[in-house]
Amino acid sequence: MISFRIVPSIEAGFDGVELHGATGYLLQQFVSPHSNLRTDEFENRHLFALKLIDEVKYVIHKHATKPFAIGYRFSPEEPETPGITMKETFSLIDELIKADLDYLHIATTNAWAKPRRGIVSEKSRTELIAEYIDQRVPLIGVGSIHTPDDAALVLEKGKTDFVALGRAIVVDPHWVEKIKNEEEGTMIHQLTENDQQKAVIPAPLWKLIFEVEGWFPVNR
Repeated sequence: MISFRIVPSIEAGFDGVELHGATGYLLQQFVSPHSNLRTDEFENRHLFALKLIDEVKYVIHKHATKPFAIGYRFSPEEPETPGITMKETFSLIDELIKADLDYLHIATTNAWAKPRRGIVSEKSRTELIAEYIDQRVPLIGVGSIHTPDDAALVLEKGKTDFVALGRAIVVDPHWVEKIKNEEEGTMIHQLTENDQQKAVIPAPLWKLIFEVEGWFPVNR
């Protein structure tokens, strides 16, 4: 199954893959004390992720003819009790760094959100994670980055190595090109009800954008 998914990415010329261990997906379910109630070897909540990383590395070694990156995306906390807290996240980070990944990627809707519990700090999760990693592996920050200034602040104050864009690219697919061409003044920061075709947004996503209050910047 891993070969079935990774090999086509290698053959298509991609530069790497990111393992999605966030937002409730399977990898996070194994890491979480809320969902992992197993009594077999996978009671070790890091084991599934580490075995998957090993298998992906094996497939890359076997099929790739040039460097092929592996990243891992993780949610730093869960709202449930028991659930993932910053303490569990720091433990996971240590194991992922030992696994010799190319980068880690925080999953959060707001780069400046503060910890819920498990650690008391006025710093954001992004800052705390960057400090804990301490340049042992490249880190991608994300969350409510809409403008070039937002991105610069995450890099500088958040001390991440990269930033990821999600909603901003949906709103303006030419976001990066406009910065490179010094055309920030033409950037689009809000969607209107007439923008679906222009932004090439599929109908299911378009429906959600207008249903979930505060998810996307929308001028109604």
